Amino acid sequence: MRGKKLAAAWFVLAVLCLTGFSRLWGGEAMHSQAAGSRNENQSESQRGEGRAYQERTADGQTGESRAAGNGETGEAAQAGDGTGNDRGRIARGVKIGEVDVGGLTQEEAKQAVEEYFAPYRNGTLCLSIHGEEAEIGFGQLGMSWDNPEVISQAAACARSGNLLERYREERRIEREEEVLPFAYSVEDGLLLAWVNAQAEEHNTPAVDAAITRRGGSFTVTPSADGLSVDVEATLERIRQELTGYQGGELRVEAVTEVLEPKYKEEELSLIQDCLGEHSTSYNAASADRSQNLVNGTGFIDGVVLLPGETLSLYDYLYPCTEENGYRSAIAYVDGGYVDSIGGGICQISTTLYNALLKAELKVLTRSPHSMTVSYAEPGFDSAQAEGSKDLSFMNSTEYPVYLEAWAVDGELHTALWGRDDRPDNREVVYYNEIISRVSPGDPIYTEDPSLPAGTTVTDQQPYDAIKAALYKQVLIDGEVVETTLLHTDRYRASPAKIRVGTGAPAESPTEAPAEETPAQ
Repeated sequence: MRGKKLAAAWFVLAVLCLTGFSRLWGGEAMHSQAAGSRNENQSESQRGEGRAYQERTADGQTGESRAAGNGETGEAAQAGDGTGNDRGRIARGVKIGEVDVGGLTQEEAKQAVEEYFAPYRNGTLCLSIHGEEAEIGFGQLGMSWDNPEVISQAAACARSGNLLERYREERRIEREEEVLPFAYSVEDGLLLAWVNAQAEEHNTPAVDAAITRRGGSFTVTPSADGLSVDVEATLERIRQELTGYQGGELRVEAVTEVLEPKYKEEELSLIQDCLGEHSTSYNAASADRSQNLVNGTGFIDGVVLLPGETLSLYDYLYPCTEENGYRSAIAYVDGGYVDSIGGGICQISTTLYNALLKAELKVLTRSPHSMTVSYAEPGFDSAQAEGSKDLSFMNSTEYPVYLEAWAVDGELHTALWGRDDRPDNREVVYYNEIISRVSPGDPIYTEDPSLPAGTTVTDQQPYDAIKAALYKQVLIDGEVVETTLLHTDRYRASPAKIRVGTGAPAESPTEAPAEETPAQ
């Protein structure tokens, strides 16, 4: 008895399951629009889906690969698959960007997106550059819709898998929406060319102030800021702003840099105090050497050094060539005299070195001469020699420094101008100490048949061998508070060089006048 009851229960359960499956499948068929049916009492859509189902169960083919006995392609069958959509229309809930294309045909969807895109293409780009504006239409920049293939992608939504999978995907899209990307862009080449043109129109160089000293006073010209448009950064900013663009006017601020002048009027105007100056004398009758001094001082006169900047005389005075304005004059070489283009410019170096000492600017390089010179005491000189000796220094103050230099009528003058913050009760004194001095020995005589017998010419004066030290003293209110050894120099000895005449005797033997002793 109990076994019969159990069998009856299983029978009822089986019937209920079969009934439920039949209703489920019938519900799917209610949403189908395919043609064909075995049951004449079913609707047109139900009959079509029933046939599709029978065909799938008979030979394993899907509705995507076979039409339901009406000659339609698989794509057409997908467009009307019984899920409630109209034939050939996009699933409801599909959007392209902000455009709702659900329920539209592909052609209608394309038209809707193009209408949506029209304000983009017809909009303008307004570029603001340092308060000035420039405009251009996006159409002129080649703005275009970049992904028209998204229409096909929209049409393919909820069109893959079996009937149940398509049904479930369509219901999901209706609930959650399927947003496909809407892509657009401008032509990079056109945008770059336009931004470059705006940059060229607005780029302006900074204008440096200039300072000159004439008649004992300074004149300073105004300075002005410049402007530079950063083209690459501006292009990147435009591209970023385009990502949120929705038509109309797009305003973008160009990326710019204010170019400050190197020499500013307010800074150069601080140059008023003489930090240190020095003068030396030269023989103005020696035309070639005088020309070298005039020429060389002209190269450094008016140079301005900002705080921390350095100056090398070599960079300004060389090359010593006739093309550079120099002439041949006597110079020191290997303990003697030679004619050299630019001879005498060491006097410029020496005169400037003494001005630097008084200004207390930082001297970087300085070398003594091989022999002592007539225009400076041992230890106070500074030599120039291409490739081996150079005077260089740094502006070690907090303000700009102006270098003044000239050579006129036998006086060579250098001065360093700036702002002097040194206390009035502070004084600096420099002095040298001769550590040793050795005589050069007897003169060197050479016979010269071009001179009358009994005459002599002194070509070179004798030079002692000297070792000298240079010291700096700092005084406060007249009291020495600091003494510093700056350097110790050695100068070589060189005997006098005299030519003795061996030619035809003169009427009365005399000594010919000696040639000028070079100042070097």
